[in-house]
Amino acid sequence: MADIDARTTLASGSYVEWSAIIAGSVVALAVSFVLLTFGAAAGLSAVSPWSSSTTTVVSVSIGTALWMLLSYIWAFSLGGYLSGRLRHRVSSVQSEVDFRDGTHGLLVWALAMTFAASIAAFGLTGSNTSTPASDRQPIASVLDTLLRPIPQKPDARTDDVRPQAARLLAQAQAVASISTPTTTASRAQLVQLVSSRTGVPEAEADKRVTEASADLQTITTRAKKMAVVLGFFTAAALLVAAAAAWAAAEIGGKHRDEGTLWAGFAKY
Repeated sequence: MADIDARTTLASGSYVEWSAIIAGSVVALAVSFVLLTFGAAAGLSAVSPWSSSTTTVVSVSIGTALWMLLSYIWAFSLGGYLSGRLRHRVSSVQSEVDFRDGTHGLLVWALAMTFAASIAAFGLTGSNTSTPASDRQPIASVLDTLLRPIPQKPDARTDDVRPQAARLLAQAQAVASISTPTTTASRAQLVQLVSSRTGVPEAEADKRVTEASADLQTITTRAKKMAVVLGFFTAAALLVAAAAAWAAAEIGGKHRDEGTLWAGFAKY
């Protein structure tokens, strides 16, 4: 563009204005936090891989995915727009201006992702690992069924053997398709433990162990599949958010040069 409006200022110095990028990133993070918190409050994050209702899991997963996608698009569109609108114009060539505006939007996304990844890594490092394995889902629900006493033995206590039963159950199904001395011994010990503590015959205890192993395997497989799908969709949603940030930054730069205001920021 050969002619530049009098309201447009050509900046000198660095082509990257970190003040505008940081401002856009802060806004994008804040908006995404609010929207995702709202979604969690509405129950869109209540997806349990060990839920007994597959239909409920699928329905809630779809709702969660759509809300996550919209939240990221809205948040990074706003952050990208602000970065493009707040930075100074650097070149008189329109194609170069559009590229640099869009780059600022992309840097808003990249800075926000870097900060979020750092927080996530810190949270994983400092997470509480003191909870016993026997009290964590999904194995807790499996142990509840496995160690359920018979009516003739209502006073049976199994709390003290839950950690041992969890370890034996994990060892017994470590290699589901191969029978090794370790897995065989673990299974036999678990059968004896269940029989002695619940009062059921060893044949019934053996049946319980078989069913518990199958249930745990099914739950674990489902959880792994959900983790893969969720990870893939999250990555795809973030890439869409990056494109939205780039496009919104170009729009913000265009409004900056034209001296116009986006209707969303207009005073009523």
